[in-house]
Amino acid sequence: MPRLKSIEPDQAEGKAAELYQQSQDAFGTVFNLFKGLANAPLALEAYMTLDKLIAEGKLSAAERDIVRLVASQFNDCNYCLAAHTMTAGMNGLSDEEILAVRHGSPDDDKQAALVTFANRVLETRGYVSDEDIAAFRDAGYGDEHIAEIVTIMAQKTISNLFNHIH
Repeated sequence: MPRLKSIEPDQAEGKAAELYQQSQDAFGTVFNLFKGLANAPLALEAYMTLDKLIAEGKLSAAERDIVRLVASQFNDCNYCLAAHTMTAGMNGLSDEEILAVRHGSPDDDKQAALVTFANRVLETRGYVSDEDIAAFRDAGYGDEHIAEIVTIMAQKTISNLFNHIH
């Protein structure tokens, strides 16, 4: 049971209604998270804008979902874990790969480097070591990927924490 008001699509007005229409057009639905964030349309717009910008980055859709899974696992957000388990499967990850990502132990070397680095960022609150960065670069990633990971984690922090409150 939500603790905060959920703005249903037929109740949305102004900017919230406009953003709901964008969600409906893009995803065919208005997610429960959006119904809560719409209490402050600027929060919903910020979240949706980040999502659009992240999709234009260098990380693949599967890699973005890996980072989202790592962050949601770290933040213990069951709603986001379920959502990104589904999208990771749609983006080519097998059920076994998804579970391995969630447990921090993928078999694929590049996935393992991504999971390890993402976990290190979270565990150290960004105070990763030079060795962490070097290992990530050795796996074929660059500085742009690091910046994207932090941006994805910022977006996941919004949804993970809001889901805990909502």
